[in-house]
Amino acid sequence: MPVVDEAFARAFFGLHVDLGDWHTKRGIWLAFPAARFTCRWGCVLEASGPVDVANLTEHLSEDHARICPGPSLEDLLR
Repeated sequence: MPVVDEAFARAFFGLHVDLGDWHTKRGIWLAFPAARFTCRWGCVLEASGPVDVANLTEHLSEDHARICPGPSLEDLLR
């Protein structure tokens, strides 16, 4: 059973990662890894390939903070 950091899972609820399929004997990707993050305000970050997926997951909080508009004023006043 995989170990899940609950704080990370709560912070990045919209993160979906496909680990791909690595053929160990041939040393090639049969299916590339891919990742997609969608926040509750509609920001979308996507990555494809092992290096890009690793980079996205490693820097997700910084990259998302840079582009996300956050909640609207109406949402804050509710």
